[in-house]
Amino acid sequence: MAKKIVELSTKRKVELKEMSIDDVDFCQDLTILKNDEDGNPYVMGISRSRTAWLRRGILGGDFKGFKKDAKGLVEDKVLKQLNETEKNELVSEIQEYQNLGE
Repeated sequence: MAKKIVELSTKRKVELKEMSIDDVDFCQDLTILKNDEDGNPYVMGISRSRTAWLRRGILGGDFKGFKKDAKGLVEDKVLKQLNETEKNELVSEIQEYQNLGE
């Protein structure tokens, strides 16, 4: 896949990473649909899944002190620079980018 840079509504530019199938599966599997005692469905792991997509799907961008940890995942100090709107926009962009075929 070609390099992709997206511009969020806040004008922050973020470079997206092409993720491995294993990383995509990991992120998708973190969200779990369950039922309560009355059979009403609810979702668990939404925040954990969103963070996993961000850690694995960001390659760089307009961040102060952008760094990855020893495992190649984006550090907390980078993710903390994103507001809630940016996180939600970015997760959608990352997921869409992973679904593009050659």
